[in-house]
Amino acid sequence: MRNICRFTGADVTGLTLNQYQVDRGNELSNADPLLTTKRCRSVQGDFHHMPFDDASFNAAYAIEATCHSPDRVKVYSEIKRVLKPGAIFACYEWCMTDYFDPNNKDHQRMKKQIEEGDGLPDICHTSVCLEAMKKAGFEVLHERDMAEDDYGEKDGGKPWMLPLLPSWNPFTQRFQFNWLGFFLVRNSLRLMELFWLAPKGTSKTQMMLQKGGFGLGDGGKEKIFTPMYLMVGRVPETK
Repeated sequence: MRNICRFTGADVTGLTLNQYQVDRGNELSNADPLLTTKRCRSVQGDFHHMPFDDASFNAAYAIEATCHSPDRVKVYSEIKRVLKPGAIFACYEWCMTDYFDPNNKDHQRMKKQIEEGDGLPDICHTSVCLEAMKKAGFEVLHERDMAEDDYGEKDGGKPWMLPLLPSWNPFTQRFQFNWLGFFLVRNSLRLMELFWLAPKGTSKTQMMLQKGGFGLGDGGKEKIFTPMYLMVGRVPETK
């Protein structure tokens, strides 16, 4: 959020349920004399019931955020409510793709791992998000799965899921995704908990998050999941 504020020069207000994130985000903004909370601030609230007046924002964006909503129409409608007529909303969603087969047990496993490891409700298909944008009243200007774009391999670009795929190089974080790395990390954390070097529950938290990592890596490799489905919508001039 701070980078977007710096890059665009816009006044940015962020919304999150987590009060710690609000406090930490505002602390970091105030630590930057070029920003401060006068230009870049976080507030606590539910994105289904935003604490903002109607038609009070010139634009909005959501990056890997609205995927946590169990009701896309509701959250998109609430975003539309707080936007001025003609305002633009850009959204980056986590979705299942056309490659996903609900009858494939491996596909179901990957989807479940992502949902449980990343705290998501049922991950919907890209078409569900697109239809929800339309039902919420947005004019859809653009939509595409950016995971299908050329990520510049000739210039050194790498697939988005590469850091989550297993490697036997012990000097990279990818080592934890092979069976040996998984065993070592899990049991090292358990030992650290036993000797009070890590808070109780650290190993369980790590295993939950790593489960999501396995699902993301495998799902990305099989192209059944995308973390970068882009939609750009506009509020009609007459709401």
